[in-house]
Amino acid sequence: MMGWALQRCPPFTGARAIAAVLRLAGAEIASSVVFWGMPSLTGPASRLAIGELCGLNFGCYFELDAAITLEPHVAVGHEVMFLTRTHDASDPTRRGRPSAPKPIKVEAGCWLGSRCTILPGVTIGAGSVIGASAVVRENVPPNTLVAGARRVSLAKWRG
Repeated sequence: MMGWALQRCPPFTGARAIAAVLRLAGAEIASSVVFWGMPSLTGPASRLAIGELCGLNFGCYFELDAAITLEPHVAVGHEVMFLTRTHDASDPTRRGRPSAPKPIKVEAGCWLGSRCTILPGVTIGAGSVIGASAVVRENVPPNTLVAGARRVSLAKWRG
């Protein structure tokens, strides 16, 4: 029965429904964004902004203690985590307290591989590629390939 109904729906009906629900919750989602599965959000959806022609795969997690911005043409792989909450560990009597949110920004044209983790306060420069399972803990310059702990300029990599 469900297969019959889905065959008669226009393409990307599910993706559009997910985007519509997130817009109703307060997120700023461009009309051309495609979701291949419902993302998990913690915090106010109004802190999420996704630009034109972005594609997000199954299982993405957005921790919205601070703003998360994806500029146009960003591709996000399966189970990518965007974490905005960090903790002050300087006091040895109260490690992990208090919480201090920091925003995340992914600039235009980036590709985030499956299961990568973007940590608080990070900006990923335009045109960068983040390899699968990489943990990004510091800013990434534009047009850079990050794989594991290595950063390689895509301009140098190509030539």
